[in-house]
Amino acid sequence: MAHWWVNHKQTCKEELEGGYIWSPQENRNGSRNQTYINLTRVEVGDVVFSYASAVIRAVGLVESLCQTADKPVEFGSKGDGWDQTGWLVKINWEVASEPLVPKRHLDEIVPLLPEKYSPIQSNGNGNQSCYLAEISEPLGDFLLQEIVSLNPEFSIALDDERRELYEVSIEQEILAQDAGDTEKEQLVKSRRGQGVFKMRVSLNETCCRVTGIDVKAFLIASHIKPWAVCSNNERLDGNNGLLLSPHVDKLFDKGWISFTNSGEILCFDEKTKELMTTWGIDPRANVGVFSKGQTIYLEYHRTEVFRKELSYGSSKK
Repeated sequence: MAHWWVNHKQTCKEELEGGYIWSPQENRNGSRNQTYINLTRVEVGDVVFSYASAVIRAVGLVESLCQTADKPVEFGSKGDGWDQTGWLVKINWEVASEPLVPKRHLDEIVPLLPEKYSPIQSNGNGNQSCYLAEISEPLGDFLLQEIVSLNPEFSIALDDERRELYEVSIEQEILAQDAGDTEKEQLVKSRRGQGVFKMRVSLNETCCRVTGIDVKAFLIASHIKPWAVCSNNERLDGNNGLLLSPHVDKLFDKGWISFTNSGEILCFDEKTKELMTTWGIDPRANVGVFSKGQTIYLEYHRTEVFRKELSYGSSKK
């Protein structure tokens, strides 16, 4: 996973709303610009920091590899002198409520800036000739740490995006496997709690364990052992699932809650308990014992998901 810094003051609004970054392929005089060429070097899952008007307001994950594309029509008259043929990279952006001001952290940032193609100068002003710059992992980690300190929920949003990209890559691998189309379709559907997987879970579960809602159209067939780290057999195993209301599924899926084999709810912290109470859920409730098959997967959930930050697609998984 590489880290990148994009300077896009002129087109920041359009690129954030459109979910991409775009550059011409050449300078106005026909010469090549390394910070334009850098768009062709990014990989899916790389981190990109959006810098404009002296602040970093958004962070994104690369969704797809670079593609040739004409200048976006939403740019309008911006960049009239640019080469109309360019490079486009799709980005899943997350916008921070509280932006990071790099000038307030120059003592930490300046020593970590790249010697060549630096996105900002040592005084904190942006380098206008630099569009997309590769930055070091220490600098990327520092920027993320500071943004999360200003926006505590930010790491959760980025983790969701990272998980989504990782699961999409697994879907592509499944579709490329030498297996029947029906089997591949069911494996992909199971990621969203649909198809054969939901039917098999329904053989064990008749309602949401926590809320008691029994209208299956309103319930999610949630994997106990996360879909992304399952074998194909585990992805379709009805024992590896619970029918949960959407808000309960969110807590369970992200490891904020788990269950003992005997049905006691395990909460990550007091804030989680307060949230459940606000939703009208008693965090001290017992949701009933689980089957032997379910307890095997629950053991995994308690040790590997509950109170853990899963690192999808990395060696930490």
